[in-house]
Amino acid sequence: MLTAALFISTLILTVVLFRRPKGPAPPGPKGWPIIGNILDIPTKDPWKVFSKWSEDIGSDMLLIRLPGVWILYLNTTRSVQDLLVKRSAIYSDRPKSTMLELMGLTWVFGLMPYGRTWKEHRRTFMREFNTEVVRPHALQSARRLLPRLLNSDINYTKHIQLLTADAILSATFGIRPKSEEDYFVCLAESMISALTEAFHSPYLVDIFPIIKHIPVWFPGAKFKRKTSEWRILSDNVQTEAYEHVKSKMDAGTAVPCVATNLITSLRNDSLSCSESTMRSILAEAYLGGAGATVGTLCSFMLTMGLFPEIQAKAYASIIAVVGPDRLPDFSDFGKIPYLDAVLNEIFRWNPLAPFGVFHSVTQDDYYDGYLIPKGTMICGNAWAVMHDASIYGPSPHNFNPERFLLPDGTRNMAIPDADGAFGFGRRRCPGRVIGRDVVWIAIASILSIYEIGEPIAEDGKCLDPAKIQYTNSINSLPPYFDCTFTVRPGAEALIPAAVEEVA
Repeated sequence: MLTAALFISTLILTVVLFRRPKGPAPPGPKGWPIIGNILDIPTKDPWKVFSKWSEDIGSDMLLIRLPGVWILYLNTTRSVQDLLVKRSAIYSDRPKSTMLELMGLTWVFGLMPYGRTWKEHRRTFMREFNTEVVRPHALQSARRLLPRLLNSDINYTKHIQLLTADAILSATFGIRPKSEEDYFVCLAESMISALTEAFHSPYLVDIFPIIKHIPVWFPGAKFKRKTSEWRILSDNVQTEAYEHVKSKMDAGTAVPCVATNLITSLRNDSLSCSESTMRSILAEAYLGGAGATVGTLCSFMLTMGLFPEIQAKAYASIIAVVGPDRLPDFSDFGKIPYLDAVLNEIFRWNPLAPFGVFHSVTQDDYYDGYLIPKGTMICGNAWAVMHDASIYGPSPHNFNPERFLLPDGTRNMAIPDADGAFGFGRRRCPGRVIGRDVVWIAIASILSIYEIGEPIAEDGKCLDPAKIQYTNSINSLPPYFDCTFTVRPGAEALIPAAVEEVA
């Protein structure tokens, strides 16, 4: 039975690969029969390589053929805007993944097909997770970070992980983790690791969905054992924090948060969505906030250590507005242009999701004379877009926040924010405003108290800015490094008051 199923799948695949096209395909490497361009995919910085290939062939697009799958990379601002934004009605679907289905992750609305269910989830998320709700929690988590950095004896990344988990867990569920070993912190990190592996590793079941029916003991069925473990994680992420909040509400000890607001509405029969939708939205916020922000803050630490002159300007810009006698808060948001420019440049210089999450086109389309068949996977190359010299100015490979500023230090409105870091079109990350808020208050608070030292690699040597290598994964992270945090003169006295303020 299995042999017959594989034969039929191979036959279907062959028909798909060799069907007569309705028009010329977009340009790309020629590839081999059956396997297509599998051997052409670069193992290092594919977002940079694909951008260069597009430039070399004089095209905005680059087609990569894999068995049964076409992936079209959009490597210019023009092509991204024309397709993912202007034609978003047909370019906002998601590719189907049997692996994610087996993991029990159909509830993640960021991965859902484009349609009514996705719209309902996104609409509820945008309504409930607003700045008024999230900012107090983001401020408190940033304040609690400051004493942990004082005389730190462990790598700073643990503190950053706790900061981001603190911000999103407290805003979403009213949970305030005390350490990076907190159960809910570890649960989110385990699920994020599983997602990263699922996206990074090519699983045969996504090419031949029929093999999802083979038994667990069958040779080659390792994916089924993994998905069984990951499905348990998926269920726990949806239910355990949610049930924790419900029990706290019943005991009268719950901290006001997004979950308490939604559960109260549910109990009053005034909730505009189902309970399952509500749980999914809360769980997705929990995962997204805990995962994406860590890498951005690690990039902040890296760049401030690599470029001390920029760090000094950022600190001076904060003091010029806030003064030396208090810490920044959200009343200062939007009033410190240089700090805003630093944040934009961190997002732009090495975007943490260079390829984002793939889109899928829902009908045949034509662009620049080329056919883009229905079902083609579409990737907006965020790295390429945000290294476009015609948009972001000369030397886009250099870290230079002043590209976002006019000579008088005010915001240069002709240069767009680095929003490509959050995706494009209708599938842009719905938590982008929250993410910016958490990062902004964190970097403002850290710079107010500490001077960040030069980054030191694992071999004990200083990192060379020209040789920085981010990881090749769905979340592209900076390399491991250590750095020191030196308290600025007179700033240590602000820490106790900051902690008391949010206790």
